[in-house]
Amino acid sequence: MREKILLVGEQNTCKSMSLVALARLYPNSKVVILDPDDGTEKTAMEMYGELPANLMVIPVNDDWKSLMDVYKQVKQTLTAKDWLCLDMLGRFWDLAQQYYSTYVFGCDPIEHLIMLRKEADKGKEMKAVQFSGFDGLTDWTIIKRLHNEQLMDDAVIRSPFNIMCTTSTGSFLPVEKMPKVGTTGIYASEFGIKVEGEKHNVYRFDTQAVLYRKKEGTYHFRLVRDRGRAINIATEYDITNKTFMDVYAQIRGMHLPEEVVETNNEQGD
Repeated sequence: MREKILLVGEQNTCKSMSLVALARLYPNSKVVILDPDDGTEKTAMEMYGELPANLMVIPVNDDWKSLMDVYKQVKQTLTAKDWLCLDMLGRFWDLAQQYYSTYVFGCDPIEHLIMLRKEADKGKEMKAVQFSGFDGLTDWTIIKRLHNEQLMDDAVIRSPFNIMCTTSTGSFLPVEKMPKVGTTGIYASEFGIKVEGEKHNVYRFDTQAVLYRKKEGTYHFRLVRDRGRAINIATEYDITNKTFMDVYAQIRGMHLPEEVVETNNEQGD
């Protein structure tokens, strides 16, 4: 069964490590990680000493068009047994906004906001600044389609390969209204967080987990969603010295390749 997994958490909660560990858990599958933070390869080197033959880490620069070219090339090489991973989804959402702003307005979003602010100081209308300088009916509609149709919907919904993504968390501002229903409501009520990135990401992934680190230094996760499977949101799973998929595969009775089972048995002996 195809896996579509989203790992949510702050820094230092084993999110990137869980992506890299897929190469060990599935040695007969390709694992490709798109890395906009330039830190995943370092994580892999620390874990393995060298990059496994089945793992490819691709740095993502600030050019959306280059990213799309890379993505299209990569997806042609992946089959139903392989994994595509996007680390830090919020970065990809930012990239889509930056590309649109530069292409349409000739400057990045921050420069565009500064320009609008200067116009407001001169007595001119500060148009749509409440929407980060983009018009809610035109600009944001196109930005969302750019991000969703070209990348997220194509990768998560329309492609055959497995996908695991990570994203960071944000806090609600005092002026913000916290959602009370649906998946976003669970993130807000149970954890007091909102998920970084495009808001519809939380509806794309079948399996969603919040990863966190306790004061004593142990690592854990709780499931927020697992489509087609019963969950107890309050159940806490310990992943100290493990990764998300190590534990998730066990609780779901998922089959691991024989090479991994043998390796784990040797380590246990």
